[in-house]
Amino acid sequence: MARWTFVRHGESTANAGGTIAGHTDVPLTPRGEAQARALTERLGRCRFDRVLVSDLQRARRTLALALPQAEPQVLVGLRERTLGDWETRSRDEVRAHGGFDTLLAWNGRPPGGESLDDLRQRVLTTLAEHEDGVDTLVVCHGGVMRVVLGALDDLGAAEAARLRYANCAVEERDVPIGTWARLLT
Repeated sequence: MARWTFVRHGESTANAGGTIAGHTDVPLTPRGEAQARALTERLGRCRFDRVLVSDLQRARRTLALALPQAEPQVLVGLRERTLGDWETRSRDEVRAHGGFDTLLAWNGRPPGGESLDDLRQRVLTTLAEHEDGVDTLVVCHGGVMRVVLGALDDLGAAEAARLRYANCAVEERDVPIGTWARLLT
């Protein structure tokens, strides 16, 4: 059994501006940087054998501010869901054109983007490649946490699609070895 700790990045410029970032590499806001620094005490009390982080700067910066001494493995497989043609559009614009139904549908794909199920497969494959029974910190994105924790908590697709995690939310789970690979099937 290993302890897996998932942290969503701090507030990004896209979060603050009401736009959809996806794979677009947006920075943290000053508020997001403060949120990340506020994690230092909580995460500093934990022992992590390994630290994994998305390659997008909002996740890497969150980790650097929260745990400056960490030596992470930077993984493309932990990126947020790619939203294709909808990236950098405002949430209101996507909502006005009925796009949120597509975003919340488990198999719904924005034009040129990934479905939640595609994201789930990508992220679980990445985690399964690092499944060796050690306590792990994962600094990532809301969509990543939604699909992974939804799967771990045995939620249905509709319920998992509606999960929301605040910026710098911390979620911990004890995960038996073999779980990531099992969830892929």
